[in-house]
Amino acid sequence: MMQPQGPMGMMNPREMMMMKMWEKLTDDQKATLMKRMIDSKIMMKEGMIKGLQFKIETMKLMKGML
Repeated sequence: MMQPQGPMGMMNPREMMMMKMWEKLTDDQKATLMKRMIDSKIMMKEGMIKGLQFKIETMKLMKGML
């Protein structure tokens, strides 16, 4: 896994703490955590899509009113 790095290749304290925590996890725990991170991104994108769909429906409704 690629290590997150800030400017000039240095990790900030939060990134260092996360790396230490990651190293202590078992492979099963890492897999579970990665699945949850991916699910979180999917849910975020679905929310964005729903918002855009709502805007499109609203614009079509406004167009029909004109």
